[in-house]
Amino acid sequence: MMEAADAAHPEQPKEKSKDHAEEGKPAKAKKEKKEKKEKKEKSSEKKEKVGEITDAAKLRSKLEKLDAKIDDMKAKRQEIVARLLELEGTASGAQAAAPPASV
Repeated sequence: MMEAADAAHPEQPKEKSKDHAEEGKPAKAKKEKKEKKEKKEKSSEKKEKVGEITDAAKLRSKLEKLDAKIDDMKAKRQEIVARLLELEGTASGAQAAAPPASV
């Protein structure tokens, strides 16, 4: 009787473990992911928090760098806004110039 029960209920596949699932991934991808994680941890350790800096010259330097970045971003924003207005003006100008289609 056991044979009939075995035939009616074939053995269920066992669950794959995480280790088995990772075997399919290339070793290179695993290595790159690990290196990225290590690099991120190192960079976060390396950065000093503003509250921990006691040197005024260092703080002034950081402030100047931020100001430079802000200025660059403002210039990029102005370029984007100008281009957007130009495109919207062209698009709405072309639509206004075209006579409406009669139905």
